[in-house]
This record gives sequence, structure tokens and C-alpha cells, in this order.
Amino acid sequence: MSSECDMLHGLVDKILKIYIKEMDYKNIPVDGIYFITESGENYKDLERIVRIGFNKKKGNLPNKIREVLWGSSSFRKNLRKAVQKRYKNFKTPEEINAFLDQYIRDNMKIGFVKIDSSRVRKRLVRKFKKCIESAEHYKPSPDWLGKSSSKAYIRKKGFWHLQNFKTSKSQVPDSIDLEFLSERIKKLDKHQQ
Repeated sequence: MSSECDMLHGLVDKILKIYIKEMDYKNIPVDGIYFITESGENYKDLERIVRIGFNKKKGNLPNKIREVLWGSSSFRKNLRKAVQKRYKNFKTPEEINAFLDQYIRDNMKIGFVKIDSSRVRKRLVRKFKKCIESAEHYKPSPDWLGKSSSKAYIRKKGFWHLQNFKTSKSQVPDSIDLEFLSERIKKLDKHQQ
């Protein structure tokens, strides 16, 4: 399973990723997949993917990103709980949220791949999550914020998702999935130049 995770990280490394503090919502594709990396987190010699997601509702990716980062998403709730556990000096929800907002802006990068089909987005994200979940060498650094999570899976695996993978015939991305992502990234390269 690690070879698929290697290929996935290699492909995601080619995507333009920007710090969240520099993100302009106007430049987010309306439909697609997003990948988040976090400062200090590496998979082999590449930035380690710590979150993957997509928009279910057509044309809604910018709003989905707002909800994930700044709303009441499970991602933000899990980050908040880890901050509360690690930094006991924060006494009020306002202090915790201010720290968390700054942490996200300064330490997380995000990149996007435009994919029009909701069915394809869902299939790819499910397989990419399973690929990461199954990879032997995908592990967090000792200082990763998620090590303070109340969720054992997040602490152990180093992924800001809970383990909720449904069993299916195809558990990991096959060459077709990775080639599809590669083709999408090549199209991005032409637009970014």
C-alpha cells in the first residue's frame, strides 16, 4: 500500500499549494478535491497530506472550504480539542479560536484539483483516504498538534479524519485513479504558467 501512497504524495507535491493566509476564495475551482498539508509534517521527503476533501453539492467548493476551515466542521472541532488539550493556558473559547485561526493560517497549505463530476470526486477521495490509512510509513511527527487529539486514530495515524472507511471491492487507488489525478494536475500546470 505504501507505493500508492508514495505516488499520491508525489502527485500532490506537483499541485500549487498556498498557505491558507494567502488563499483567495475567487481562485478556488467551483468543483474539485482539496489537499491540506501542515508545517513540519513530512511523508518521506514530501509534504505530508493531513486532510483530503471534496464538495458534494455542485459549484460549492469555495463554501465547503470556508465551512471546513472556519465553520463547525469535524476538522475544526478536532483541531480545537487538540489545542485545548495541549495548551492549557487558554481559558476562554475566544482565546482558543483566536489561536486556532492563526495556527491554520500560518501552518497549513491547501491545493486544489478541479474535478467536475461529484461521483468521481467522491470515489477518488474515498480511495485516497484509504490509501493513506493503509500506508505503513505514513506517520505524524512527534510534535504534531494532532498528537494531542482526544481521538486515538488521529493521534496514531496523523490524519485529520476519523476512521470511517466503508468496505468496498476497490480499497486503494488503482493506476487508473492515479493517472486520472496526474492528468488533472497536468491541466493545472498549463493554467498556472
